[in-house]
Amino acid sequence: MSDPRKEIWNKRKQLGRSKYLILFGLLPWGIGLTLLFSVIEFLSFQELKWVWLPIRFLVFLFIGFFVANARWHAMESRYEPYTRRP
Repeated sequence: MSDPRKEIWNKRKQLGRSKYLILFGLLPWGIGLTLLFSVIEFLSFQELKWVWLPIRFLVFLFIGFFVANARWHAMESRYEPYTRRP
């Protein structure tokens, strides 16, 4: 891993896994995709079904959790050899 990426990962790792999952998974995926799909629905049908908002939000929260969790583990495995070196 190059030095800039190593430093970025070191800063993110210091946040802790829980905060990382929230800041890089749950919030951007949950809120971002809920808004995106709501705008698409509004543009397509000229109305917004409010009952779908919490459903979308929960589904995208789960997706964001799994994506961020997978990225955390991938970065841990990529970063681990650098922590073992003296």
